[in-house]
Amino acid sequence: MTKRLLAFFSIGLFIFILDILFEDLNDDKNIVVFDAELVGLINNWTEQVGRKPSKEELNGIINQLVDEEILYREALSLGLDKNDIIIKRRLAQKIGFLKQEQISAPSDSQIEEYYLLNQSHYSLPTQYTFTQIYFSHEKDEKDGKDGKERAVSALKNWQLNKEQPYGDPFLLGKNYSSKSLKEIERIFGEIFSTDLKTLERNVWSGPLQSSYGFHLVLIASVAEERTPEYKTLKSVIISDLMTKKKEDSFKAYLEDLRGQYTIQVNKELIN
Repeated sequence: MTKRLLAFFSIGLFIFILDILFEDLNDDKNIVVFDAELVGLINNWTEQVGRKPSKEELNGIINQLVDEEILYREALSLGLDKNDIIIKRRLAQKIGFLKQEQISAPSDSQIEEYYLLNQSHYSLPTQYTFTQIYFSHEKDEKDGKDGKERAVSALKNWQLNKEQPYGDPFLLGKNYSSKSLKEIERIFGEIFSTDLKTLERNVWSGPLQSSYGFHLVLIASVAEERTPEYKTLKSVIISDLMTKKKEDSFKAYLEDLRGQYTIQVNKELIN
């Protein structure tokens, strides 16, 4: 009796396992196009093309989605995802994004505290608003003067007769508004930006040398270094704080995962 029961139990267990296996196989061949996924594809199409897809185009969208899913599953069944550095990186990025999206929004007190601790990060450097007149290195065909000599002559003429200085065409413009010294250095070079700091305001000065030639400069205003008020920066601070929280959270998450793995490296290849 016991042997019969054991035999019946074994047969039942075998049938149950076969049923699970066949069910899994059937599920693997079953493709469901979810409404949310299809709506997202239709919306993307509408944004790019400027109209909703026709019936024929919609069928094409669905067929492409189904073909991609079929090929994806076949690739997995063949193990094509194994030892592929590109796939590994994409999946690593995806889990990183998913983990970072779980971060909750900071409270007002956290935002203000972050601002107070990082005020120097939000300070605006000294900014200059000025006009420049350019004189190229080349000598003038009429009087034979080079750029520096012509700049000096134009400056003296302004000082004596208050006549507006005129120079050569300059492709980068004549007037510059609210530029930091770093921005000015990128445009005109280090010598120009260093000398600019020493000039008086509201008078023509120079000539200042740049990588292009020589310049007469009139500084209209100088906005000293300052830190904007908390209220005006709040949206920027929230964005920065959220980014930091995501980075810190993911770093802690990864460190925790690292502790669960044993890592082996061929030291001969490293040394």
